[in-house]
Amino acid sequence: MKPPHNSKEVSKFLGMYQWYAKFIKNYADLCKLLYNLKRKLKKFFWLIEAQKAFDVVKAAITKAPVLKFPDFKKPFELFSDASSIGVGVVLNQEQRPVVFASRTLSAVERNYMVTERGNV
Repeated sequence: MKPPHNSKEVSKFLGMYQWYAKFIKNYADLCKLLYNLKRKLKKFFWLIEAQKAFDVVKAAITKAPVLKFPDFKKPFELFSDASSIGVGVVLNQEQRPVVFASRTLSAVERNYMVTERGNV
């Protein structure tokens, strides 16, 4: 897949990969730079950092951890984490991931204390 040349192509790429977000740990953090390129009021510049993020996201769908099929007769563990730019969770069973979820924080949510970000 070739790198995007404008914000519309970045949107297409992110839309296509959004379905895979539940399989990629820290997806929102990995895509932060790419989401910033979608902003309509900003001029589009494809920098080295954007290329690295693009490559990391593409590679993430082919690498471990491989998700486990859930067994609803066994207990689950839920782990969450928050950074200055996003929040993420992983649902584990028998020390293996079942599903990932993450999203970037809004500008307002970034002002929350770290303990409050887990409730977003």
